[in-house]
Amino acid sequence: MKRFSIAASALLLFSAATANADTIGGEVAVGGWNHDPSGWVQYPTGSDKIDLDSDLNLDTRTELYLRAKIEHPLPLLPNIRLGFTQNRSSGDGAITKSFSFGGITVTGGEKVHTETQLDTYDATFYYEIVDVGMDLDLGITARYLDGYVDIKSLTTGRQDSTDVSAVFPMVYANARVPMPFLSELSVGAEGSYITYDGSTLYDLQADVRYEFAMGLGVEAGYRAQKIKLDDVENTSSDVDIKGFFIGAVWDF
Repeated sequence: MKRFSIAASALLLFSAATANADTIGGEVAVGGWNHDPSGWVQYPTGSDKIDLDSDLNLDTRTELYLRAKIEHPLPLLPNIRLGFTQNRSSGDGAITKSFSFGGITVTGGEKVHTETQLDTYDATFYYEIVDVGMDLDLGITARYLDGYVDIKSLTTGRQDSTDVSAVFPMVYANARVPMPFLSELSVGAEGSYITYDGSTLYDLQADVRYEFAMGLGVEAGYRAQKIKLDDVENTSSDVDIKGFFIGAVWDF
């Protein structure tokens, strides 16, 4: 009887582990985002607002994004989503108006070179609210913004930069709905948002996904980021980064 109990317990544990393994899943995505930055930056806060387009002539680029999600069967623990998006740009041009930036003053007619970075690293903890017929996830994102703006006058050689490295908590939501006429095709929307103390950040996207086999597929859509900072590390900004993206995805 004792041997039977031990064997039965082992069988139950094995069955539970197998069931749990079957319910563990996730998603991995990698692709390129063609983004066009616009807006202004101010350093230090209260000085001149410098326009990213008309003053700095920043370019449009296609850069990397990565996303990974792990979902498990434990009801009390949140699922995990990790993300990285590369946002970098540069610009060259002749300045048409004078402005101050940090410790330098650039006058009209000077040629300047600008380098910018607004990379984001995300750690999201979320729960599946709906998992039948569609997916609906809600959670909290911790977003680390690693950014700088570096302006150099090619005419005088004067140069200054501002660095912003900060973590922002954001509300997160994700929804995906399969098409009834073609189960391999789905549409989705994902976003994170926070506004407080004069600053606003959001990251919103909508996409269409097609899965071929074994969860492998492609996704394409449109993404928009807002980075409005009110005196964060002596820097203020109102920057919009928008554009189309396309990538490969594995839903396992």
